[in-house]
Amino acid sequence: MAAESKSEKKRGRVGEVRCQYCFERFWPPEGVEKATCPSCGWEWYISWKGSLAKIRKPVWENWEQQMAEIEQAKG
Repeated sequence: MAAESKSEKKRGRVGEVRCQYCFERFWPPEGVEKATCPSCGWEWYISWKGSLAKIRKPVWENWEQQMAEIEQAKG
């Protein structure tokens, strides 16, 4: 019975990814190449295998800009 609930839980997460910056889960629109985390605003390249989504890497142009903004805010 526990195995059934685990597989049901995994099926509910198909298409879901976890932000590699804030670790919040979100669902990018199916088939998109880039997605932005609604919690922290970081943008990620997404790859798809059927309806299964996976974060590949950050969008470096935005990453560098956000890191500069964070440094300016610090000080």
